[in-house]
Amino acid sequence: MRFKRSKNTMRDENGNVVYIKDVRQKTTCPLIESNSIRNFLLIGIDSRTRDYAPDGLGDRSDIIMIMSVNSTTGAVRLVSVARDCYTYIPGRSLPKKINAAMSLCGPDVLCVTVEDTLRIKIDGWAYVNFFYMADIIDAVGGIYCDVSSREIDGDFALNGLLADLNVLMGLEESQDMVTGEGRIKLNGRQAVCYARIRKIDDDYVRSARQVKVLRALADRFMKLPLTRKVSAIRVVLRAVVTNVPLYKMIGYALRMMPHLRNISIEYMRLPTEGCFNSGIYGKEWSIRPNWNAMIPYVQKFFYGKTTQFDPVRDISQAPSLDSCATDLRLEDLLG
Repeated sequence: MRFKRSKNTMRDENGNVVYIKDVRQKTTCPLIESNSIRNFLLIGIDSRTRDYAPDGLGDRSDIIMIMSVNSTTGAVRLVSVARDCYTYIPGRSLPKKINAAMSLCGPDVLCVTVEDTLRIKIDGWAYVNFFYMADIIDAVGGIYCDVSSREIDGDFALNGLLADLNVLMGLEESQDMVTGEGRIKLNGRQAVCYARIRKIDDDYVRSARQVKVLRALADRFMKLPLTRKVSAIRVVLRAVVTNVPLYKMIGYALRMMPHLRNISIEYMRLPTEGCFNSGIYGKEWSIRPNWNAMIPYVQKFFYGKTTQFDPVRDISQAPSLDSCATDLRLEDLLG
């Protein structure tokens, strides 16, 4: 495990070293919490090299997910945040795409950005690049996914992305091309490319594919014999960079042990329908959410209740709160 202690400082947009706590949003309402619930930020970075950059700088977060774990009930809930969502990043005067927080300032600032944007506490972060994610999937023996013919062929579909990854890894461009459709077994590189499929549909479908891969990975891991589980965990620990100390990881795992046989993963994606605008603004395509409309959904999903929170600053071109869909059933938002 590549443990990194959280940093207290960062560089703002003028290059000045500042304390993160001094440039994050000021609030008066306490963040919603529970003694049995811990939230972790899972980050997938789109790196062009197997080596990690110092402090995670320079690589945009292609995948941003919050994993909420309830040690009392064993519930695992995931919220994925579309990478093109605009929000305010600490130390920046104007809003930017949320995936820029990682490349500009590193995981600590991305973590604070998510906390400030969703008004929930994050207890730790972990990031992995696509090279190491492939290793993790191979460690469990690959995964099974339903793959459509549309997702297989094309420059931005599975085989096109796989060809690019093969070249980056020094392999034959055509190695392990996928030829069938339906429920098929994917190795690590194939699964990573499946999760990275883009432009053939939208960010909603892309996020759903990423969660499908995580669910399939968890399912394969749970079915492994004990010795294979231990071997796979060793691969994970070598692959990820995290600010969660090993002793805390062991403690979380022990509290979840009674629930491992019946563990299930529920999933919600952000932004929710009716709470955002998207399109070309200025010179780039982006998503403009109304975060205040979605915070109660996230609170209810993770904690089973809602509490008062400090409003998040409005994003330009986002829908007004009055026009947002704030009365949807939570069950209808789950994937």
